[in-house]
Amino acid sequence: MERTSSITYRPVLQNEQRKAIELWQSVFEAKSDGYFERFFSSQASPDYREGDTLGAWAHDDRLVSIVQIRRSILISDKNETFLCGVISNVATDVEFRNQGLSKQLLSQAIEKMERENFSLSMLGTGQPQHYLKLGWKPLRSRIQYVINLKRNDLSTESENRLWIPACSVSSYDKLLEIYSTHPRPYQFDRCSSSLFEHWIGWHWKESSAFLYISPDHKGYIVISHADGKGCPVSITEYRAFDHDTEKTLLEIAAVEIYRRYRQNSFLLHTLPQYTTLQSLGWNDDNNLIFEENEDVMLRNIGLSDEQYQTIKTTFEAVNGKTTIWPGEYF
Repeated sequence: MERTSSITYRPVLQNEQRKAIELWQSVFEAKSDGYFERFFSSQASPDYREGDTLGAWAHDDRLVSIVQIRRSILISDKNETFLCGVISNVATDVEFRNQGLSKQLLSQAIEKMERENFSLSMLGTGQPQHYLKLGWKPLRSRIQYVINLKRNDLSTESENRLWIPACSVSSYDKLLEIYSTHPRPYQFDRCSSSLFEHWIGWHWKESSAFLYISPDHKGYIVISHADGKGCPVSITEYRAFDHDTEKTLLEIAAVEIYRRYRQNSFLLHTLPQYTTLQSLGWNDDNNLIFEENEDVMLRNIGLSDEQYQTIKTTFEAVNGKTTIWPGEYF
């Protein structure tokens, strides 16, 4: 416990989690019911430990600033695992801003991750300067590739493709198996179907997503169009065991986007793992329009410089083999 003037720094206890949720609700834009509760839920956040939410408290026991460390596992295609501290929901009450409270909490978060042998830390922000001073660096990656197809590239043949609304998915067990098999060079471990459902599945439902699973259960693909939010149609996530399955899934998704939304332009979150856009007959790989994402930041905690740079470089590689899927954003 530390004191600076009338501020006390200490973790948020289990019986104080409602105060954390109320602070987040007052600081951030309105979220759907249950959004912030997931950060403490045993189903959505099974690895959460008391002490992972750090708070700054005013003299009247009022929580005025907060930082949470989400425990996530980054796994490689070589079956290496890295404990990643995802910094989430950094918030300060408007009356207590510009007093260095969140900076102090972030410093404590770094010390905690070092003590507990975290490998690295990641966060998402629109204010990178706040974190640069504490050692986080921008992770510059390419996302949201613009795909423009000609009308005659899209078959109008009616095939019995079973696309399921995200809100109707009854089990995430098979999706977890597909996601975890043949991983990309680095990807977050979705350690249970419950976490998959209450975290990634929650985001799919919010974005009005539809899901298709290949009949042989060797892959799945997700398309979304957040109604009323001004969002373009997007291929949000796709995972496959092999080249042929991945190529087929992408072709099926393009046809479904045209059939469902009458659009032959859409966003592809990241490049394929096995095939190429050129082999799909889509855009020229060398003349792509995409978004340069600098909102994600990375910090080394306990890795060697070489291992850390390998991970950072892989995320930033132009081949798009490693990505953070939209449902995983923090």
